[in-house]
Amino acid sequence: MQEKKIGELLVENKLITADEFSEALEVQQMNPSKPIGQLLCQMGLLKSVDLEYVLDHNNKRRKLGDILISQNLINEEHLNNALKISKSEKIPLGRALIRQHLIEEEQLSRAIASQHDLKFVNLAGMRFSKEMSGYINASFAQRLRIIPIRCRGNAITIAMAFPLKRDEMAQLESCWKMKVIPVIATESDILIAQQTMFKLSGTASHEELIFELSEENVREVSKSKYVSDFISADVDFLVKRIITTGIRDGASDIHLESTEHGMEVRFRIDGILQTIEMGPDEALISPNARQIVYKIKTMCEMDVAERRRPQDGIFKMKVSKEDTIRGVDFRVSTVPTQYGENVVIRILDKRRGAISLESLGYATEHISALYKELERPTGIFLVTGPTDSGKSSTLYAMLSRINTPGVKTLTIEDPIEYTIDGITQTEVNDAIGNSFARMLNSFLRQDPDNIMVGEIRDAETATISMNAALTGHTVISAIHTNDATSAVTRLIDMGVEPSLIASSLRCVLAQRLVRRVCQKCQARYTPPGRIMTEFGIKTNSGMKFIHGKGCVECNYTGFSGRLPIVELWIPSRDELLMFNRRPDNQTLRNSVFAQSNRLTMIEDGFRRVQAGETTLEELLRVVPFEQIEARNKKIAKLLSA
Repeated sequence: MQEKKIGELLVENKLITADEFSEALEVQQMNPSKPIGQLLCQMGLLKSVDLEYVLDHNNKRRKLGDILISQNLINEEHLNNALKISKSEKIPLGRALIRQHLIEEEQLSRAIASQHDLKFVNLAGMRFSKEMSGYINASFAQRLRIIPIRCRGNAITIAMAFPLKRDEMAQLESCWKMKVIPVIATESDILIAQQTMFKLSGTASHEELIFELSEENVREVSKSKYVSDFISADVDFLVKRIITTGIRDGASDIHLESTEHGMEVRFRIDGILQTIEMGPDEALISPNARQIVYKIKTMCEMDVAERRRPQDGIFKMKVSKEDTIRGVDFRVSTVPTQYGENVVIRILDKRRGAISLESLGYATEHISALYKELERPTGIFLVTGPTDSGKSSTLYAMLSRINTPGVKTLTIEDPIEYTIDGITQTEVNDAIGNSFARMLNSFLRQDPDNIMVGEIRDAETATISMNAALTGHTVISAIHTNDATSAVTRLIDMGVEPSLIASSLRCVLAQRLVRRVCQKCQARYTPPGRIMTEFGIKTNSGMKFIHGKGCVECNYTGFSGRLPIVELWIPSRDELLMFNRRPDNQTLRNSVFAQSNRLTMIEDGFRRVQAGETTLEELLRVVPFEQIEARNKKIAKLLSA
């Protein structure tokens, strides 16, 4: 017996007349790609609900696999393999196909739209009115993966990742007393639209960040060999949610830590690891921990199947906020642990524009002295301190000062953190041999006036930099040491000739960053007795101290932002001559600071405490303890004199 066609079934069930069917067939001749049922609905001759019922009841709906094959997106072999995966792992066919990288999410959604005779819409960039959020409960919309997008007259258009069941559609129409027009959109677009409409994260609209992956690769990295788990739209959204939170709150690093109880996410803000409330999304992180790690590794083109060895990678994103777009680099490190992989994401936010020492919070006397030295055309300027002490920002501020229209400025960095107009900036790439030393040699043939070296790591880089300073260039660079005088002893230990250092060194700026007391919740307080004792302060000294009590603005830490505490050393002629005797750091330090009026870091920090800008606890946390001891001895000596 020949199987009845859809038109015959519609006429037989008296949903349309034979004449209406004939009319639709004539229209279909001009639109052969459109199914007859869809045309009947568009012509107003048939209700979409009735069409859905007949298609489902008589098993007349086209199969998703057949649609994808007809669109030349997959072949029979692909379909059969995906069906096996779908059956064995109990996941939808579409997800099995995406897992195998055979189709894209939008292609799947368009096929679903075709299968159900519905329109496909692209939600990217679509603006939603506030009134639309009042039509539906947020949790209900999340559960069904739907979002209301338009309301006109007595009809409301609903975008959905998968067609709703008849009873769910009836429930919506009964609730709204309006006609519901269903359309299909990608699941990830719907999740992002829900985030925007319902403010699921609790983030104010002016703080929202919209991300777009950049196709630009910084350097060659190996392709991922395997993708063993399907990365759902939920996971894609969660990764972007975590990164958004980090950038919005000014984090330098994001830590994803696998623990016995699941995955914890912490953000390094102002040098301290903090936990930030992420609303309902926070509960989804631990259940999706493994896929979140896979997603990040895929973005970095790491080997997602390798979970026993550490890996490093990079990815880039474009961040769009209030119609401004900037590039952000992310450097990723993974390490295996007993409970899974830990991931650390370093955020390298390439903010554009000049930075000044004033904007960084330097004291007026330090700014004046440093700017005076920078006006002299040659020599090497060193900024020193440990990781996360603000060296890069200081280098950029100095660079902005000396970069004028009449000069040529070149930089070699690892990585480029700020983009400054009028400066030629280059990034280290050890994979192809572009080291600091090699790039410096090339720079000298480019006739520069100013050179910035991101970091001096070896004797070769140090020697080339200092020779450049001797031949009429201004060179600024960073080096990892504890204090200003240690920069000289470190260079000598590297093997740099003391006479070369003495001939080229102009200035050393050692610094740390201390957290600034939150202005919103600052209050008088008395530090603990043990802290006072550490600094040689008597409890009845009468000194006034300020701290932050903790509020929403500072995430209840009592601090907001950071300030530099510095020791600025501009060597005198006698001090430069001392280098030839290869002095140890203590001898050099006694000559430079103990017997002069120069401020050490601890003394500069104590001025910040007295001004109510930071606390004694902060100084104890960041300043080398040797300097605290030296200050106490200096005070005791003055009191006994």
